[in-house]
Amino acid sequence: MPIVHVVFNPASGSYSSRKAEQILNQLRAVGLDPQPLLPRSLAESMQAVAELCKQSTPPTIIAVGGDGTINTVINSMQQGRATLGVIPLGTANVMARELGISSRQDAIARIARGTLRPFSVGEASSAAGTRRFVLMAGIGADAAAVADVRSSEKRLLGKGAYILSALRHCLNWDSGRLTVTIGQQQRSCHSLLVANAAHYAGPYRLAPHASLFASHFELVPLLFRGPSDLLRFAGSVFIHGTYEAADAFCTSQEPILIEGDKPVQLDGDSFGTTPLTIRLIPDFNNLIV
Repeated sequence: MPIVHVVFNPASGSYSSRKAEQILNQLRAVGLDPQPLLPRSLAESMQAVAELCKQSTPPTIIAVGGDGTINTVINSMQQGRATLGVIPLGTANVMARELGISSRQDAIARIARGTLRPFSVGEASSAAGTRRFVLMAGIGADAAAVADVRSSEKRLLGKGAYILSALRHCLNWDSGRLTVTIGQQQRSCHSLLVANAAHYAGPYRLAPHASLFASHFELVPLLFRGPSDLLRFAGSVFIHGTYEAADAFCTSQEPILIEGDKPVQLDGDSFGTTPLTIRLIPDFNNLIV
């Protein structure tokens, strides 16, 4: 039977030993040999995945959890040394929505079929270090909301905790600007999304021209003049489920330099502040689709 290495995140609020055993049994039922990894810490998880990528035959690694678990796995992989699969078990599951995965059973059926496509990731470098992202980098307002999310509110409210955090951010409004430089091109904005995927925060589509399988990012500048602009934007996205900025544009593979003094988030986790340089890593590894 084909071996798949299954990475769980026991620290996640969505994890339980019962769910883990169900998933392992479902993988066995479709003819796979699942080898579970139950790391006790982020460092242990990253070390385990990195060791798997040293095998002579590139392993198949299944990330079970939300987008944070997937981000941990891609940051532990060597380029060209693994295949990634996804079983959603998180709050927003943006990656699963991007792939059109409708349920846990659908995810397992896809893993059994084993259809592969090479996917791209982004890599961000700043004073905080260097880290990859698979979905998006957010700079400014959304990153400020991510940074202020309280774990107690997230357990109680789920995605609603981010809305509550955004409202707190409106009371402490940062009117500073970002300068975005790509080659000879330069733009100014209040906040910015560098999208490697069309979806954002679950079902919402903020970058319809972005794709995990493309060789470009879609950049979405957000020109908020004050809290009221942010609230109108958030309300419109919530009601309509989509947003297409008139001044959004797709990049080539040139590095993106973002200057200013704003918080940064990668795939929903805080990552220091600007200045920041982002580059695309095309065909990073294979993804089960």
